[in-house]
Amino acid sequence: MSDPTADLDRRQVFAEVKKLCAPDNRTNWLVLVREYLVLVATIAGCLYCYRTVSAHSWSLGWMVPVYVVSAFIIGAWVQNRLSVLVHESSHYLLFKNRVLNDVMANLLVTFPFFGAISNYRIGHWGHHRHVNDPEKDPDLHRLVKHHPRNFPIPKWKFLWEYVAYQLCIHKAISYIKGRAEYVAFTMKSEPIKNHDVLGKRTILGMRIVYYSVLFSTLIYFGWWQHYLLFWIVPFLTFYPAVLFLREIAHHGNYPDNGDFTNSRVYKGRWLEREIFFPFGEHNHVLHHMFPTIPHHKMHQAHAVMMRYPPYRENVVICNGFFVKADSRSDFPTVLDVLSLPSDAFRQKSVVPSPHLDIRRATVKEVGG
Repeated sequence: MSDPTADLDRRQVFAEVKKLCAPDNRTNWLVLVREYLVLVATIAGCLYCYRTVSAHSWSLGWMVPVYVVSAFIIGAWVQNRLSVLVHESSHYLLFKNRVLNDVMANLLVTFPFFGAISNYRIGHWGHHRHVNDPEKDPDLHRLVKHHPRNFPIPKWKFLWEYVAYQLCIHKAISYIKGRAEYVAFTMKSEPIKNHDVLGKRTILGMRIVYYSVLFSTLIYFGWWQHYLLFWIVPFLTFYPAVLFLREIAHHGNYPDNGDFTNSRVYKGRWLEREIFFPFGEHNHVLHHMFPTIPHHKMHQAHAVMMRYPPYRENVVICNGFFVKADSRSDFPTVLDVLSLPSDAFRQKSVVPSPHLDIRRATVKEVGG
């Protein structure tokens, strides 16, 4: 009987991880229902507070903190987490059936953000093919246009430039505009096979029907104010700020684009983890090596990879984003990684990626 803790070689790693690259048609129904229930509960709670304040003729000033908290929950939790499911859908991991995957991805996680999953897929697969390449990575181009990248950066300056400053409306619009370039519209790119299982006409028809129903409902029931307050305002404030921080945590201040060094692994407190790195986003370096691992199997995949010495000895693990989740841990925070030279937390000298080449061996099938 084999030792479940013994080190694995490259061939064995591929065999074990391949077993985990299997989405299903069940798991994410519960995930989607849960996220939308949080949205409904948040809106209902805020409206209940408003009616209570109005019924007692109290000052509407009491509603300010209630609304800000509600907008934060919707933008930083609901919208943010649904956007991670856009990422999951782009790799055909939301549902195993690809038609079901794209239909539900459009209706529930991309149309609400004015995009289409096939558009996002083009840009995101380009990111996988050219991760961290200043000339070819579409994500890097987009983020540099939004905000200059000057790493390493002092911690106080990061907190100002990448946290507080990003809440300004012009920065939010800048970030949303960048994402719209390849989520709402079809970007120009190198040819990509199998990026659109529904077809352009079908998606166009779906978008017309979706927005017609949405806007007709808002007009008929007079819910325009609710839509603006509980979707558009969070969409232009907390939502882009959180997404930007996650993208910086994933690929900011990277030493190179090697298999184990193009991104990082994240561990932290529950709330911080669920906001910044939900649904498998905590292990972005492994996602770039094996893009077809569903989010609910990422922890198992990491356990397998920790038995592979090159991965275990070279991957950077972060313990917390701003402060350590475990004060006794020797692992840095994301803030530590961004504030020091890019190779400061390497455990060993990394073998040049052409000799490892795990990511390049899987990136041709980046969509599954």
